[in-house]
Amino acid sequence: MKYALALVNIKGLGVKTFSYLIPDEMKDKIQIGQAILVPFGRQGLVNAFCAGFSDYLPGDFKVKKISKILDETPLFSIEYLKLLEWVANYYCCDLVTVLNAAIPMKLIEKASKTEQLVEFASFEGASKRQVEVLELLKKSGKMPLILFEKYAKTTRATIKKLEQLGCVKLMQEELYRNPLDILQITKREALFELSGEQKSVYEGIKKHLKDARQILLHGVTASGKTEVYFKLIDDTIKAGKNVLFLAPEIALASQLTKRLAKKFGTEDVAIWHSSISDGERYDVWQKLYKNEIKILAGARSAVFAPLQNIGLIIIDEEHESAYKQTTPAPRYDAKTVAKKLSEFHNCPLLLGSATPDISTYYRALNEGNLFELKHRYNNAKVPPVSVINMQEYGRAAYKNIISIPLQNEIKETLEKGQQVILLINRRGFSTFTQCQACGHVVECPNCAIPMIWHAKDQQLKCHYCNHVEYFPDFCPECGSDALKNSGTGTQKIEQYIMDLFPDNNIERIDSDILTRKGEHIRLLEKFQRKEIDILVGTQMIAKGLDNPNVTLVGVISADASFNLPDFRASERGFQLLTQVAGRAGRGEFAGKVLFQTYNPDFYALASARAQNYLEFYETEIAAREEFDYPPFSQVIRLVLSSLNNFRAEKSAQEIALRLCTMIEKFGVSERLEVLGPTPCVIERINSQYRFQILIKNKLNEKGHQFISSFLNKITLPKDIKMVVDVDPLDIL
Repeated sequence: MKYALALVNIKGLGVKTFSYLIPDEMKDKIQIGQAILVPFGRQGLVNAFCAGFSDYLPGDFKVKKISKILDETPLFSIEYLKLLEWVANYYCCDLVTVLNAAIPMKLIEKASKTEQLVEFASFEGASKRQVEVLELLKKSGKMPLILFEKYAKTTRATIKKLEQLGCVKLMQEELYRNPLDILQITKREALFELSGEQKSVYEGIKKHLKDARQILLHGVTASGKTEVYFKLIDDTIKAGKNVLFLAPEIALASQLTKRLAKKFGTEDVAIWHSSISDGERYDVWQKLYKNEIKILAGARSAVFAPLQNIGLIIIDEEHESAYKQTTPAPRYDAKTVAKKLSEFHNCPLLLGSATPDISTYYRALNEGNLFELKHRYNNAKVPPVSVINMQEYGRAAYKNIISIPLQNEIKETLEKGQQVILLINRRGFSTFTQCQACGHVVECPNCAIPMIWHAKDQQLKCHYCNHVEYFPDFCPECGSDALKNSGTGTQKIEQYIMDLFPDNNIERIDSDILTRKGEHIRLLEKFQRKEIDILVGTQMIAKGLDNPNVTLVGVISADASFNLPDFRASERGFQLLTQVAGRAGRGEFAGKVLFQTYNPDFYALASARAQNYLEFYETEIAAREEFDYPPFSQVIRLVLSSLNNFRAEKSAQEIALRLCTMIEKFGVSERLEVLGPTPCVIERINSQYRFQILIKNKLNEKGHQFISSFLNKITLPKDIKMVVDVDPLDIL
């Protein structure tokens, strides 16, 4: 091939591709995935990746030559590029955008770290004292020079003389920076003995692994799904294959990796997420590409790490929304990418959850790939759930929020020396500020949503654009001073609980306090050590907490998640309530769960109270089928936005009309349904007016290709922005 396609990271523009002439002396050496040095305009020589080859150029251009191959070891393969190309096509964005998200561009700077080592060669010509030093070196073997100098109580000058005599060899070797070294694990733990139910499920899954593409392990909270995973991982490694294990968030991925390292050793386990350093990322990437890692654990982005020879992919808590990248593009779902990755490696994908995604459960049920753990490990009891009807108890509640039954249960739990979790899935102190005279609600000037009062900072904040204001003296609408903070957030609950239980240690976990790196983990470890009596938080506390001393879980407003105008609202609410209820009674003490609600008869809440997933699923799947929502269609959401409301609406109408015309022309209107355009539920964000078009695709891959082809032909005016969200998390 005459030309190489180079990926260049241009400051301010991101990653772009350019063609370069391959010099004759490089034609037998250059490979896809290598880091190269190329000339680029006024920037001079810049680092790049080789991403492909061609024999011709699309046009009459003057082409520059590649200057140098920086690293002969490729950092990715042609198969890896094919996966990224599929991601670009599926999520309706260009390949360069996907490359920018998947490959850390710091890798091309060759951020390797070397260390000087010393090794014994001979005793010939050495003095008596030098022989003593050499005997120590011969006994210890090759080791870092700095460490040997301290060990042998010698100097650099002595080592240099020995090198000149030929008694020692000095060399530079690349040092592997392992993010797991901090764990200081010296001894491996044996795998737990599986219970009867676990063993039955494990053997059933094992039989399906050869034939099934996608398997679901549905296990109630605390049923021991992780131990089943570990046994399957052990089998996969013994078969000479590697494992990719995803967790929904960095904190959970870190906890998971620690457990994996204790079972399988730090030398065979690696972690991958956005918080590891560039140097650690470079070293892990190199070891992955060289097939020197057996188990890779990580958060969403780990699905793009170049793990070789994959024999099993596991996605724990598969229902979690954190697997979906919401911004910026590519707006990929790690579960969807992992499914395609499993096809590339011809290996099974195992999904696990106590509250599976409706679509996942539907497919597993219909394909015969569903396995269930119906009991907690060691037959521990699922905590009973009581519903507190706030229509009855609200007036007597503390500040009309903390009911007397909940207060009594908290008091009783604390007296036993046990711990409490309280969930309120709204951060801030108050959720809106309203004028008592005219009813006006103070909204963000940039977004069509109420400002949230944060008592600690004494500020009103917008949770979408981060706009901040001080509390107004007068109503901006009528001039009255009768402004009042209403609604409830985590800060208010924290304060009220402190009022009620002043002698206890109370902490709060939400995104407002997680400004310091590792703060989430620090607070959870403090809770684990029983240094916190009551933990108040958002959905963050509903997952990953395995504290045997937690015996009471209270949900302050169990209705909150159900009241959103979104087809997944009931599912999200059910999952949250079921998951947080599962935090109670995981040890030797029995647990209790209390839901405070104004709507105790709502079907999703009733199913969560009964901890009955199947009951919820059967009601929900019937509604999804009636309205052709997933899994009975694929939803693609187009959001058109502009600073000008009229321009945004007009552009959305034009695109919807063109799309409907094209659908009718090809006679697929029964299988591709266009809804809208309509104003988004949140009509304005960051001063941008927003209109959405929803497409229900019932043509599977063909319908997706149809929409992608249509979108590729659209040219938008400069003042119009369009977001394409395939399989959106919500339609707000």
